[in-house]
Amino acid sequence: MSAIRVFTYNIRTEAAGDGINAFTNRKDFVKEAFPKYEADVIGFQETQPHMRQWIIDNFPDYEICGVGRGADLLGESNIVAFKRNKFDLVSLETFWLSDTPRKAGSRFSTDQSGCPRICTCTTLYHRETGKAFRHYNTHLDHVGQFAQAQGISLILNRIAADYDAWALPVILTGDFNVTPDSVVYKSVVSFKGCGGEALRDVTADVGPTFHGYRPEKVHSKIDYIFTTMPCDETKSFTATDEKDGVYLSDHYPVCAELEI
Repeated sequence: MSAIRVFTYNIRTEAAGDGINAFTNRKDFVKEAFPKYEADVIGFQETQPHMRQWIIDNFPDYEICGVGRGADLLGESNIVAFKRNKFDLVSLETFWLSDTPRKAGSRFSTDQSGCPRICTCTTLYHRETGKAFRHYNTHLDHVGQFAQAQGISLILNRIAADYDAWALPVILTGDFNVTPDSVVYKSVVSFKGCGGEALRDVTADVGPTFHGYRPEKVHSKIDYIFTTMPCDETKSFTATDEKDGVYLSDHYPVCAELEI
């Protein structure tokens, strides 16, 4: 077996109101601080087109996959980044969390916010071990509880169907906008659609992940890595870097070390 480092990282969309933590102001800190973690695979959320291009330009060791959530395939994306020297891309698909998941820009017509929501799915081949796995990366709605439940149900059904077609290990990353006491969370950890194997939250003990640039006041865990792959959960952690009031994001990036 070989270990790979997987991150979920809500990088926070460009927002002028964030002041010194607006992406324009903190991107140099991201470039300086994040590489030391030697991430192999990263599921990003909230990457606007110019941020996506910045990641491409400044992290050349990574292949960047995924499109925006809008009908024009622009807007925020949940890109997946992986080390080019370690993996080959077998397949890639973005689907919308809606009643018409193949229709770009679509959304549920229940209590969902005005934001379309997506899931980016990659199948990656690990050259060293000759093994493949699927990685699903998402960002659930921030308003509608029913839309959140619909979204995770769609994703879990998709995971089960993909597993039935080709049984591969699974990683599910993202900002779920829910805490561990939620129905959405419980539905994930009780899911048995991968040949009866559970999707484990291997970041259950990392502590709060969303801090809103006020870690002394805000304490909530809404970012997760679930997987069927072996994991030493004692090595899971959050990246809490800060310099002169500047953070990597308003969420801590979350890491798990998985065995493949």
